[in-house]
Amino acid sequence: MGTEEIIKTRSIANKMLIVEAATVILCGLLFFVFAGLEYTYSVILGGLAFIVPNVIFVMFSLGTSAASSSGKTLALFFVGEAIKIVTTIVIFVVSIMLVEPLSIGLMFVSYGFVLLMNLTGLMVMTNK
Repeated sequence: MGTEEIIKTRSIANKMLIVEAATVILCGLLFFVFAGLEYTYSVILGGLAFIVPNVIFVMFSLGTSAASSSGKTLALFFVGEAIKIVTTIVIFVVSIMLVEPLSIGLMFVSYGFVLLMNLTGLMVMTNK
């Protein structure tokens, strides 16, 4: 992967993360106004369980330049992916254990919604 391609990929990933974060905040506000605090926590925590680990992943996997070896780039990709998975699990576990009131189902729906939004957005942005 060349420097130009890394910069383009990093730009796409950053745009998607910003759109996802804005969507989670907007959905959280809508749930706060129309449904209550329990649902607001659930929506925001579900979204954060997707966004925060992906920010970490982007920093690890796309933080390298083309000047570094491809082996190092691949290793950072796998380290970033492992940290992303662990961080996602930790956010879910800590949220379920410490946040009350919480709608666990809505938290997972929010996570799934942001995940689908990410997949759709990346397909659209990379096919331009």
